[in-house]
Amino acid sequence: MDYTILIGGEAGQGLQTIGEILSQVFHETGFYVFSHQDYMSRIRGGHNFYQIRFSENPVHCSRRNIDILIALNK
Repeated sequence: MDYTILIGGEAGQGLQTIGEILSQVFHETGFYVFSHQDYMSRIRGGHNFYQIRFSENPVHCSRRNIDILIALNK
C-alpha cells in the first residue's frame, strides 16, 4: 500500500495544520510518512498545497501521481 494525498487551498485556510495532523495520524497508525508543503503564496488568498505520501514501506520522496485530492477552494 502506497498512497499520496494532495490538499490544496487558499493561504490561511489551515493547510499546514490539516497536513500535519493527517501526517501524525498516519505515522501513529504504523505507516511510513513523507510530507511537504508548497509555499507558492504567503499572502492570504493565494493558492498553496500540502502533499502527504504514506506507505507500509519506507518512503523518501514524493510521487507525481495523486491518489486522493482534497480541494478546500474552487
